[in-house]
Amino acid sequence: MNIVEKMKHDWNERAQHHARFWIATEDYRTEEKFAQSGNDTAQALLATIPVPPLPSWKVLDIGCGIGRVLKALASHFDYLVGVDVSSAMIAQSKQWLADDPHVHTYETSGVDLQEFPHSSFDLVYSYVTFQHMPRPVFERYLGEIHRVLTLHGYLAFQLPIGHFHDVPFEDTIGIRSYSHQEIEESLRRNGLDFLKYPSSSSEFLEMSDPHSHRFRLAQKIGPIGPTVSMDWDELEQPHFVSELENHLYGIYAENCAYSGDYQEGIQTLQTMINKNPATLEGRLRLAALLIETGQLPQALVTIKEIITIHPGYKEGHRTLRQLLEKCPNLHPSKIPSLSTASKYSPAHTSRNTPALANREYSTT
Repeated sequence: MNIVEKMKHDWNERAQHHARFWIATEDYRTEEKFAQSGNDTAQALLATIPVPPLPSWKVLDIGCGIGRVLKALASHFDYLVGVDVSSAMIAQSKQWLADDPHVHTYETSGVDLQEFPHSSFDLVYSYVTFQHMPRPVFERYLGEIHRVLTLHGYLAFQLPIGHFHDVPFEDTIGIRSYSHQEIEESLRRNGLDFLKYPSSSSEFLEMSDPHSHRFRLAQKIGPIGPTVSMDWDELEQPHFVSELENHLYGIYAENCAYSGDYQEGIQTLQTMINKNPATLEGRLRLAALLIETGQLPQALVTIKEIITIHPGYKEGHRTLRQLLEKCPNLHPSKIPSLSTASKYSPAHTSRNTPALANREYSTT
């Protein structure tokens, strides 16, 4: 598996789980709120352009998802195109954009724009997409954006800029941030440059905020050298699971439980565990939710798995004994004892890992 295949695999899984959540984690619960978030992003994009955009402009969205922003821009432009690495996202975009026949979406490789000829677009934009890409993939995209932009065409993009931060190459959702010098050099290498620079100290501080979701604006300024061909090597960690992905699965499960959709929360936590069997946090959350919903046999299995995988986690043993005292009919033939703690268990599990919500568990 190489990075192209992994990005496709990971984003297809996310889209099949709940596309709106993985696109807009705070605005996914209803179609109305999701659509409004697209309108807000579209207005922020339009406000970034220094001249009144013309309806005749050809516009490209990189990382379009199901078309959240494209739909909001449909009334402003006569021709819009969205691309995404995920075939599942693109499939769902056909429904989301069914009433907008002049908006077209395509699955692409996720590392280039080879489907489009030179000088195809007046405006290219991308929102909360570049920050998830490994740096070499982002660099490749900049060269491709230069190729498909018309002369003096615009690139509007969101990217955390202020200090350098990276995550493993195999991480397809972790957030990467760039220093000012790094991003400026990358743009210029690819025939692009920021259109304007901060004019006030407050704006400078905003641009330096690595968590800022504002659009940055660049423009095609001239030619670049020959594009360097890239071969995407096989990954050293093809099954790498991002910490951020685990965290977001947990948030979604908590939201499900809070709204009373316990089974969806349980299924999400099981998905999280299947992707990352060693996760202690996921199993703890699953056990707590199973107990809370009275699914005690399943909870017992989960707790036994916890203390098998993390035998040094004393809270797991305490919870198992407490559950068995309240449910003697669930008593297993053999309970792992604290003396079975493995030398391979994490040294910090017994004191730093959170308890199962510090609950007293009942059978009712």
